[in-house]
Amino acid sequence: MFRALALGIPLLLLAASCTYDNGDSRQSLYGNGNGNGSQAYSCNTPLQSTIETDQQIVIDAGQGAGVFIQYASGGHYTLSTACDTNLSNSTCHWDIIIDPQAGKMLSNVMGQNLSGADSLQPYPGPTDSSMLTSYHLTAETTTEIDSVTFDTDPGASVSIDAYLDGTCALPFFFWFGDGALHEGAPSNPVVLTPSSN
Repeated sequence: MFRALALGIPLLLLAASCTYDNGDSRQSLYGNGNGNGSQAYSCNTPLQSTIETDQQIVIDAGQGAGVFIQYASGGHYTLSTACDTNLSNSTCHWDIIIDPQAGKMLSNVMGQNLSGADSLQPYPGPTDSSMLTSYHLTAETTTEIDSVTFDTDPGASVSIDAYLDGTCALPFFFWFGDGALHEGAPSNPVVLTPSSN
């Protein structure tokens, strides 16, 4: 099933407001997303990207599908899911793993607006199965915004591995980095490193 990518989302950047329309998923995957049409996209090998500190994305709920990641100074992350329910009359089934940087931990992990079939659970870390360092979010998103907030060491990276309706969610990642909104990830999982603490 075709999913509409998030459309018309205003960005708040230093009190200035702008909007974007990223078109369809093929356009996002092959060059309109993160500004590099020649980059190979992968659902296997994690690639690193920068996430800007203290930049906000305002999401228009129900108008497009997406995983939105934001970082605030001091090590505070927010991950939100949205869906295109107003356009498709369907539910987005998100399956997301959040992994901290090696040697770091996630703390103060809390779901926001999770209900019904939504779930946020500790998950064995990729390097040591005896440590519950990662988290697994499953969310059935419609016209609401489902979110997770969590902390880690200031400046520490996180890895986000996301699937939408059982399919690799490469074109559905959104975050602000390197002076631009990223629309689609270079890999899944994608490793995001803050630009500053």
